[in-house]
Amino acid sequence: MSDTSYRLDIASVKPLAATVKAVPLAEAPEDLFQMVMAAKQDMLQLQYSQAPDTANNPTYAPYATVVVNGKVVAKIDNHGFVETTNAMHASCVDAIKAADAESSVLSGPELAQARARRIAEAVNGTINKAPTAMSQRAFDATPQPKMTFNYEAMQRDPEYAAIEQLKKAHAAFLAQHMEPQNSAA
Repeated sequence: MSDTSYRLDIASVKPLAATVKAVPLAEAPEDLFQMVMAAKQDMLQLQYSQAPDTANNPTYAPYATVVVNGKVVAKIDNHGFVETTNAMHASCVDAIKAADAESSVLSGPELAQARARRIAEAVNGTINKAPTAMSQRAFDATPQPKMTFNYEAMQRDPEYAAIEQLKKAHAAFLAQHMEPQNSAA
């Protein structure tokens, strides 16, 4: 898919490094500094986070299956998450989008029901509701599992110290550049 309006003259291309002055991160503009620091902190926190065990949480239990000619073609849990084979994916994707558009909730058994119904219609299948299917009210009342986070271990990580040092250096840089403005006023 080539479009001549997007062609570039290679001779006019200059390396980005030729036009951009490198500055220490602590001296970067505030929006850039905050964006980079947020990414650094998120990556560090992710290393010390653990996903919850959802095996015994009823909100992750099966809601229904969609069956065609005795064969299960889709499994839907109480959240509305759909599991299907690659062969059935194309048949299910539009049905899932349609169910999402008509559903009044973003997650839960009402979404699961809408998705199961639309998938069954798309593949001429039937819905077998699981004994573990929940109502939306019960789903909403069930506490959702949370990520666990080891803050103490993260604080011992050398990257944590480096992030804290960058914050201090940035604060010092800002303070240094604010003093001349304050004295001029």
